[in-house]
Amino acid sequence: MSTNPKEIGNTYWHTLTYPVKPKGLWEKAYTQEIDEPFRAGEAVAIRLPFTCKAVVIGRWVAAHSESEALTYAIRGRYLDDDELDWDVLRYGTETGAKDDTTQKQ
Repeated sequence: MSTNPKEIGNTYWHTLTYPVKPKGLWEKAYTQEIDEPFRAGEAVAIRLPFTCKAVVIGRWVAAHSESEALTYAIRGRYLDDDELDWDVLRYGTETGAKDDTTQKQ
C-alpha cells in the first residue's frame, strides 16, 4: 500500500484500508516511508465505523537509511512457528480453510 501523508510540521496524517474489518475502533500504528527521506512515525489508526477504512494520525520520530527503511517497512524479523497462523495469513479469516470454497473439505 502506498500512501501520501499530509503534513503539518512534525505531525502527519494519511488514510489506510484494512484487508479485513478490524475488531477495535482504534489501534497503535507505525508508518515507514520507503522513499526519501525514509522517515518513521508513531501513530494511532482510527477506524471509520462499519468500514475497513481508517485515518492514521501520528508524528515523525526518526529517519533511516534506505535498507533500514525497507526492512522496517516489511517488519523484517524472524517469526517463531507459534507466532504464525498460516490459515489467517492465507485466507484472511479466523476460521481459515473452513471458509475456503475453492478447496475440497
